[in-house]
Amino acid sequence: MKQLGLIILAICTINLASGASDPVKEDTVVIEFGERSKMVIYAETQQDLKDLGEYDINAMIGELNANLDSTSTTTEEVSIEDESGTKYLKESTESEEGNTGSLSYYGDERYRDEDDDRYERRIKRYEDVRRDIRRDIDRDVDVDFDDDDYIVIKRGRSRGRGTYGSFEVELGMNNWLEDGSFPDQDNAAYAVKPWGSWYVGLGGVYHTSIAGPLKLKWGGNMTWYNWKMEDPTVRIAKTDVATTFVPDPTIDGKKSKLAATYVNAMVVPMLEFNQRRGSRHGRGFNWSKYRQRGFRIGAGMYAGYRIDSWTKMKYSINGDKQKDKEKGNYYLNNFRYGIRGQIGFQGMDLFFNYDLNDVFATGRGPELQAISFGFIL
Repeated sequence: MKQLGLIILAICTINLASGASDPVKEDTVVIEFGERSKMVIYAETQQDLKDLGEYDINAMIGELNANLDSTSTTTEEVSIEDESGTKYLKESTESEEGNTGSLSYYGDERYRDEDDDRYERRIKRYEDVRRDIRRDIDRDVDVDFDDDDYIVIKRGRSRGRGTYGSFEVELGMNNWLEDGSFPDQDNAAYAVKPWGSWYVGLGGVYHTSIAGPLKLKWGGNMTWYNWKMEDPTVRIAKTDVATTFVPDPTIDGKKSKLAATYVNAMVVPMLEFNQRRGSRHGRGFNWSKYRQRGFRIGAGMYAGYRIDSWTKMKYSINGDKQKDKEKGNYYLNNFRYGIRGQIGFQGMDLFFNYDLNDVFATGRGPELQAISFGFIL
């Protein structure tokens, strides 16, 4: 606005003609919006506050803005008056004789009555409540405080807009495909046992509002692939030319697996419906995965870089237990990229990843594409 403080105080006073003989507590409603703006509504009685619904506040603010545009930037106060009390009444409402409506804008010098310290007390209570609200970043709209004669309604900044972050844990299973089918259908030595081939991901993502239900989920994580062989006697070895998977009939196999760790980045456009009413997406990072509690679905891309890989085998020979663990690249592709799908409702989300490139370098191992699927916690 034109004033130095960028603070709007809209005071709407409705005086009933006679009416209340018994004393009623005064009510003050403070609505905070934006970063430094708020609206204050002061009423002598609770009935006055209810009667406010008969007035068109948008019309008042519209006329006030028009007056501000036509005044000097040095003007400290701009007021609009309605002595008849009917100018801003909604069309379906008849005015009562004696009602008046007014709206005033004050610049940096906030309105106060020097002879009455009630205003200072209200401001102090307002600041105390505002501090308490901000301790809980997930506090919803319409926070009602019935302390003494003071009511505060606080609206979150940038409701339904902006960007917020969350921490995610992905738990699921791994497998891989060969020409679109699972290797165990051909009884291949590198067939994967689903139970025990765990996939784990840890990372942070951001949720950015684009337009309407369209959001953009983006961020990064670290993931661990574990491909556990269906045949526990299979030895995974790196030769001079390729990675081989060869069963060893001389051992009593317990476990044989290939594992790899990747750091990844992803971008997933999401359609999120049935937003929780009053949810706010202000800036910041939070452990809460979703502040919207409706149905959501999306598909996008990811890319990763391998930072570690190893094999692990447990077996026994003539009752003597053995455990071998060897680190190496095993001709795994350093880069991986693929498509990702996600679907969720309320606090439950499912994901599916499909690598578009091969797990192993060309000619250095079976032509396999990794897949993973599971839950997002």
